[in-house]
Amino acid sequence: MKNAFIQLLLCFIILTSLANPSQGQSIAWTEYNTINSSFPDNSIRCITYENDSTVWIGTDFGLAKLVNGQWTNYNTSNSGLASNSIRSMAIDKFGVKWIGTFTNGLCSYNDTVWTNINTFNSPLPDDFIRSLAIDTNNVIWVGTTGGLVRIDSLVTFTIYDQFNSIMNSSNIASMYVDPLTNNKWVGTVNGGLILIDKDTNFTEFYTGNSGISDNTLLGLDMDVSGNVFMASPANGLLVKLSGFGWVTYNLASSNIPTASLTCLKLDDIDQPWIGTADKGVLYKNGSNFIVYDTANSPLTDVVIQCVNIDDSGKVWIGTQTGGLFVLDPSLLTGISSTGSFTNVSVYPNPANEVLFYNSPFPTVSCEITDLSGRLLLSESGTSNQIEVHALSTGLYQIRFIYEDGNSVTRKFLKQ
Repeated sequence: MKNAFIQLLLCFIILTSLANPSQGQSIAWTEYNTINSSFPDNSIRCITYENDSTVWIGTDFGLAKLVNGQWTNYNTSNSGLASNSIRSMAIDKFGVKWIGTFTNGLCSYNDTVWTNINTFNSPLPDDFIRSLAIDTNNVIWVGTTGGLVRIDSLVTFTIYDQFNSIMNSSNIASMYVDPLTNNKWVGTVNGGLILIDKDTNFTEFYTGNSGISDNTLLGLDMDVSGNVFMASPANGLLVKLSGFGWVTYNLASSNIPTASLTCLKLDDIDQPWIGTADKGVLYKNGSNFIVYDTANSPLTDVVIQCVNIDDSGKVWIGTQTGGLFVLDPSLLTGISSTGSFTNVSVYPNPANEVLFYNSPFPTVSCEITDLSGRLLLSESGTSNQIEVHALSTGLYQIRFIYEDGNSVTRKFLKQ
């Protein structure tokens, strides 16, 4: 009788898991909200990594810092933060945090002093800071609704807008800095894509002069081949090929479930994780789009406002009303099994003298190659570090080889 009961219980568990796929994969997800943690707000606007153990989260009610499982909240009541409505964030090479707000301009925080830069005390053209980027020279690039601003050492402000440049729009929604060339890619609202080469040469791509299929770009990232991926709010996923041509993944050309995209970030094999305005999170697995929403995952909200990927490959997802979700793709089913999703991290990244790495399994060897696959360095995988001081400045790949023949590849930048 007891054995029969156990068999019946096991059948019930299996059937329940099949009926609700999210239950079977919930181990891959971690959720943070105002109920289960000391979190300031469930509307997440930006996610920024300071190092392997510190994550900064911008919300609609202040800034949150997560360090080794402990939260610290900053708002206008307990800090020098100029506004509780956070929209963007970046951290420069000196560890200074740059925080873009919705109504009160730009804040900087060096872990001691808060400084506010706004339209009253600086040439900043607008107090709504939609996007931020730090280039390889530690120059601050600020995307406002009134133009693009370059800030050099808090002394020189250079403003680019539709009146003094070739830009068709002054509303800057997204930015990406190429770590190899220091070129800036700028996504606008209704003005297309801007390439800034050598900080002076502007090239504009819009529907009237190129194959780009939407002039509003809410997210930007670039793969190792130089292809630029863009999140469009009206026409799906756009890709500017590094050689020649454009690709659009929309409802007519692919199995993407929605054309309303809000953000994106490429993983270590250069496949995008994409936030949407109505379908949750998408993962482009080759030519197929996998959907994670309230029906098949622990997500409680399908409106995704930001997405980022940490050095271990975990995907951090900010929702409009459901809080923060962290996904470990290595524990999911439905995504191709690749070594990229093993919990392997390299640090510091960028590296200067020594590159360290963590791996949950013993490695036989590790190899460093350039982006064309040419082998440059090879060492046994027993020391958890490799000397990289002899490498020239640039982007490289490090491949970890395991006893069973499997391997994991990570990208890193040599300073």
